Amino acid sequence: MNIELATENDIPIILEILQQRCDWFKQNKIEQWGDWYYTELYDMNYFIKMMKIYKLYVVKQNNEVVGTFLLKTEDENYWNDNKKAYYIHHFVTKLGYPNLGTEILNFIEDLAKKNAVDYLRLDCMKTNKKLNEYYKNHGFENKGEGEEPYPHKLWERKV
Repeated sequence: MNIELATENDIPIILEILQQRCDWFKQNKIEQWGDWYYTELYDMNYFIKMMKIYKLYVVKQNNEVVGTFLLKTEDENYWNDNKKAYYIHHFVTKLGYPNLGTEILNFIEDLAKKNAVDYLRLDCMKTNKKLNEYYKNHGFENKGEGEEPYPHKLWERKV
């Protein structure tokens, strides 16, 4: 596995992986990312902009992009306490790569330690029991929930 900053050339495959995962959520009746709008809201222009402002990463295996995530150092939509944190967004892997998510979270934690960042934070649908359990099992603590901009839970892991 190799994790590197994304380039503009990676964005079409990022969009493809996100669409594949949204389709999988819909087929499995899992509420996450709202398949009716997610890939329209988060399109190529959005990811190009995020790549220029924040850190957009791709995960590669044998030179094939198999995952992606966006790291922000602030997230005013959900967190307003000014703690040194990485806010993880668009965290997704291609179907058929078990345990890759754990490897990505370990990479992000190592990066946080290297950069003196104290917390990893993220949000997900509060009705997505499997994903909420996944974060809990990976050492994240539930730090609250809300209804806007969607019904969500907030998760945090001390580095």
